[in-house]
Amino acid sequence: MKVPIIMLNSAAELQNYIDTTQLTRDLGGTLDYCHKNWLLHRTAIESFALMVKQTAQTLQVFGTELAETELPNDVSTTTALLAVHTEKKEKMKDDLKLALKQGSDILEQIKQPVKENPEYKMNQDQTDNQTTVERLIIQLNETETAFDEFWSKHQLKLEQCLQLRHFELKFREIKAALDSISERATTYRDVGNSCSHVEHILKDLCSFEEKSQEEIQSAQALAREGDHLILSNHYAVDSILPKCNELHHLCGSISSNIQQRRAYLYKSLELHRRLEKIPYLDPLMSSLGLCASLHNAGRSWWQRPEGCSTWLPENITAPCLSTPQGRI
Repeated sequence: MKVPIIMLNSAAELQNYIDTTQLTRDLGGTLDYCHKNWLLHRTAIESFALMVKQTAQTLQVFGTELAETELPNDVSTTTALLAVHTEKKEKMKDDLKLALKQGSDILEQIKQPVKENPEYKMNQDQTDNQTTVERLIIQLNETETAFDEFWSKHQLKLEQCLQLRHFELKFREIKAALDSISERATTYRDVGNSCSHVEHILKDLCSFEEKSQEEIQSAQALAREGDHLILSNHYAVDSILPKCNELHHLCGSISSNIQQRRAYLYKSLELHRRLEKIPYLDPLMSSLGLCASLHNAGRSWWQRPEGCSTWLPENITAPCLSTPQGRI
């Protein structure tokens, strides 16, 4: 295809073939065009477009890394991982802010003539440049929004993982302490062979109970912490719930065992006091009567004695014991 070539004698003759709005002022037209500004804008736009592309790719790679991360099994590793990921996330956010600022600056430069003169009409190149930059800024904002949503979920998961590891660590420590207390509580089986002996055992039991309260309170606090995690829709409910139930069971078992031991000891103390008032009672019969009474002792309310945190029985009836002289 042959293209006709028309020879012109002057620049003014261009107006016969090209509209004056498409000709620059140096060619007799009205088009406001500065080649230097055009080069600056195009270079800046292409650089901005490349930055947007690289930022999106970097965020995608980082998101994949976060999604494929396995949750650690200990507190220190989880804490370190959360710190590393948070640091990388802040770096990503800084890059996003930098890219958005660059885009805003370019858009500001493109709109500068209109700000200086509200009646100024941008040419097609300027309009296209503005549209391109605005589209890139929108794309960048959408990328940032998607990343923020993904990070919020990932951060929550890591924080819940850290909460779980702290809970598990405390659980192991407290359970070991409760197991030790439970084992110690089972040693209080002796009902004593005299008032002084029983009083000594009771004093030891009271001291043991007071020392155990700190661990029991810690266990109860940890159980409440676990209940709170469950109510907050923690992802590891299936792991937390059994541990909370076990803590409640251990605390209840220890308290019940101590109360039972104390009840038997006060029964024993009361019986020893009554038996001491019977000097002619055969020692063997005393032992048999004491054992039978302790075996058949029922539950009752207890009255706290002076100087002790335990309870004394009210209105205990002495057992009927046989003696050579008859029934007492």
